[in-house]
Amino acid sequence: MAAIWVTALVRALASGTVVVLASVLAELLGPVWGALIVSLPVSAGPAYLFMALEHDTDFVAGAALNGFAANAATGLFLTVYALRASGRDLGSTLGPATLAWLAVAIPVSAASWTPLTALGLNALVYGAGTLATRQAVRTSLVRSAVVARPRPVDLLARATAVALFVAVVLAVSSALGPARTGVVAAFPVTLTSTFVILHRRIGGGAMARLASIAIRGVFGFGLALLTLHLTVQALGAAAALCAALLVSLIYSAGLLILQRRPSPKEPGIVTR
Repeated sequence: MAAIWVTALVRALASGTVVVLASVLAELLGPVWGALIVSLPVSAGPAYLFMALEHDTDFVAGAALNGFAANAATGLFLTVYALRASGRDLGSTLGPATLAWLAVAIPVSAASWTPLTALGLNALVYGAGTLATRQAVRTSLVRSAVVARPRPVDLLARATAVALFVAVVLAVSSALGPARTGVVAAFPVTLTSTFVILHRRIGGGAMARLASIAIRGVFGFGLALLTLHLTVQALGAAAALCAALLVSLIYSAGLLILQRRPSPKEPGIVTR
């Protein structure tokens, strides 16, 4: 029994630490870097790592494929949030965005997917989201010196939320099976906690910009899950997880390289 509690504590500390580090960098480096950092698999990554330690490669492959399909729900979540955030409070923005995630994730969990159909769904959702939010991106690709100074209570809240998320995913994985576990693991807990904390502090307009950039970044997380699904049985869990992380990092680096340079007249996000 003691070993179980020690293992759970290690998982909670590891998961929470990863998210805290990522979120601090996101808040300090500005909207472009911030959006791409919170788009990385900082919450689902630990969940899949510990999932691989508890289940065989068939389970991980199935979870990754359904997680990839459910990643489309996160694209709709971000699109709704980005379109509603400016001029609205947190509840009026995050509530509809979460309902949009559920509206896609629930049918996804009940369907059978192939890599091709999941890729098609993601391409459709993220393509539409990119087009719908393109105006916000044009006015937001500016690296501000500081987005917001994270407070210790915010960091503790994020670490706790992600630790609980990882614990719940692992606790219910055996009962749910790989398909539904992958969908649950795809819930954007890092994005949600970031939005909850920052929306009141830097305003809906700034958060709309960050969310619109994150739409481009989170598609890369889907590609990472696709990589995990395609390689885990051939390479083993450790090598496949490394390959998936590498795909996510390369994709995010490519987005940074391709971002247009802001003109001197374009203002950054100013916060107090």
